[in-house]
Amino acid sequence: MTNSPNNILTNRERDVLIYVARGYTNQEIADELCTSTSAVKVFLHQAYVKMGARNRAGAVVQAIKRGGIAPQDIFSQDELVELLTALGPDSIQMIARIVKQKHQTVEQLIDSLEPEVLQMIARRARQKLDISDE
Repeated sequence: MTNSPNNILTNRERDVLIYVARGYTNQEIADELCTSTSAVKVFLHQAYVKMGARNRAGAVVQAIKRGGIAPQDIFSQDELVELLTALGPDSIQMIARIVKQKHQTVEQLIDSLEPEVLQMIARRARQKLDISDE
């Protein structure tokens, strides 16, 4: 088993971090999860330690960076559009350029691989997805 945040964070720690990212207080999180504020504090502390963070914001940022929380876990599609719109056209263009560069880098990497390596990757992906090799 790998040490990705999805495997490290418990479901409860992940849920608490999602609520923190949405701006909820400890009391509001406790109410949503039908638990006590003390339990919320324990889950937060455990998430801080696992994410190597000193505070709630740091824990959320690290969980997002490491893939333990996805933006769609925090925001609806409409909320994400609102957030991006609020950044303004210059910021949106900059984000688009970065995404395009990353996409091109991945394509270049794939193009540089030997066909045998690509076949091996495809075979392993099918095995992981439990798809027959037809």
